Amino acid sequence: MTLTATPTADAVLARVLDAQRAALESLQSAAGDQSLCTLSHERVNAAKYFEGAVTALGDAARALRGGGSVPAPEEWGGIAQVRAETDARWRSYLVGGRDALASVR
Repeated sequence: MTLTATPTADAVLARVLDAQRAALESLQSAAGDQSLCTLSHERVNAAKYFEGAVTALGDAARALRGGGSVPAPEEWGGIAQVRAETDARWRSYLVGGRDALASVR
């Protein structure tokens, strides 16, 4: 039987912050020099995916700093969930956030 150590809160926070930096770089790359408000078509969906990741990871970092834990992916993004039902940009945002949280749990 192999025992695995539970990562410390500091180790989880470091992983979250590293993932957030990577998501922010991806967001900047997807957006180029344009505002997210001016993007269109598949480019906006890519940017919104990474925007959701950056936001969700920021929420996770705040929770960890406050003594909490990384939010469960399926529970993150309540308001986005409602908007995602009718808007592809919000679906991209929601999926990006949930994927990011799943990657650091």
